[in-house]
Amino acid sequence: MIENISFDKANSEFLHQQMQGFNLTKALINQELTGLFNSETLKDMNHVMEMYKVYLQGADFTTDQSSNDWAPAQWHAKQIKSLIDKEARFLFSEPPDIKLKDLESLSSDNSRIGPNEQLLGKVLKENHFNSKLVRGAKDCLIGKRIAIAVNFNEATGIDISFIPSLEFIYETDSADVDIITKFIQFYNIAVSNEKLQQRIYKKKWYMKDGCCRVAEEIYDGNANLIEEVVPDTETKFTYIPVAIIINDGLSGDPFGISEVESLEDTESWYSKLSNKDIDSLRKGTDQITYAVDAAPNTTKGLSRAPGSFWDIASDPASDGKSAQVGTLDNPMSYSPALGTTLQRLRADMHDQLDVPDTSNEALQGIITSGKTMQAIYWGLMVRCNEKMLDWGPAFEEMAEIILEGAQLYPEIARRYVSEPIVRGYAVEVENSYPILQDETEEKASDILEVNAKVRSRKSYMKKWLGLTDTDVDAELQQIVMEMSLLEQENFTPEPFDDEGEE
Repeated sequence: MIENISFDKANSEFLHQQMQGFNLTKALINQELTGLFNSETLKDMNHVMEMYKVYLQGADFTTDQSSNDWAPAQWHAKQIKSLIDKEARFLFSEPPDIKLKDLESLSSDNSRIGPNEQLLGKVLKENHFNSKLVRGAKDCLIGKRIAIAVNFNEATGIDISFIPSLEFIYETDSADVDIITKFIQFYNIAVSNEKLQQRIYKKKWYMKDGCCRVAEEIYDGNANLIEEVVPDTETKFTYIPVAIIINDGLSGDPFGISEVESLEDTESWYSKLSNKDIDSLRKGTDQITYAVDAAPNTTKGLSRAPGSFWDIASDPASDGKSAQVGTLDNPMSYSPALGTTLQRLRADMHDQLDVPDTSNEALQGIITSGKTMQAIYWGLMVRCNEKMLDWGPAFEEMAEIILEGAQLYPEIARRYVSEPIVRGYAVEVENSYPILQDETEEKASDILEVNAKVRSRKSYMKKWLGLTDTDVDAELQQIVMEMSLLEQENFTPEPFDDEGEE
């Protein structure tokens, strides 16, 4: 159980705070959730704590019993942390492009919904949305799920929060699991060994009579109400302004699956075998020195320093045999087989997450062109596209909550834009990956499409030159004007005779 976790120095503070926070909120969870779902939620949150421990400290493994004069190595490989970090970076180190499209305009001109785009861009920038994405992705991959909540506050404006799985619980409609009927966020604001001194902040959204209501309160460690920060209030939303992303899992699964779980056993074996190799090296480096037929009183306290001189006498009880001294060497003949096994375990962990091994040894002899790198990363790109099937709709829902909330609370929206928000738009999310591209070949292919009249010059300029619609229109006008001037300069009139006649 979580209460028996032993923490190392590097990450003990974070894990200790998470464990204390979870223990403090158990009473609040028991108040909000009842029956089987309550016990399953508490069980799952215990498991999430274990997954964070494995991610931060490495998978546990068993060692041979240590003797009185020697202790086995306890090195943790932490391959899981490396792989999950790489997956999260590949997914969101280049943040997705969240765009708005004017549904009432047949052209690509979005000037009518310009205030909407301006509002959305400012809200995302002020909330440091892009910088939170990679961290939020890690929490989702480790903790099975994550929530994106949008708060409207007259004092602070529009706030976007990424909430990890250990800081929220929720319920869905019995007929439709995609409809959230209750969402509770909680976190510690004061940690103490005395429950009466502990403080937990709780914010609760719930549906009643077709409207979303919200209440914010502070409790102590015994789940007693200490302060009512925001009384139970009806909002203008007809739904709870929260999007929940479930990592993998099956249909109807409210918890999700941790990426750590599928890798834990393999990393445990990887660490165990690596530690055996370390121990064998330690034994081989610190050689065992033995003596045969030597007098015990002459072998005590012999120096192991370089250039030492030993004066050893033979044991009188050895029947005239001469004393002998030697060392036991470890040939480490197992090394090739161990290397193959460790490589196989490492490859298995990479295959589990479809994260390619791009170490120098793995890519040795491979021409790393753009097409080759795309082929190497193809599996991870497909996996990330699968993740985006959940993240993309969540981003769309977040954008729609921001824009609809700006219409419901115009006084808050005026902090960002002076013009009113308009209706008749669609949210589009485009993801990109930080991978080497062969731009020359792609540009040549796009130019062929332009020449074949299956692609517009405007599309090409927006893609490769990064121009806006207005800039492209001005550029096209300039091209037409220059072409007209060149045609006039190349025009040569027919010659005239002396009388000025042709």
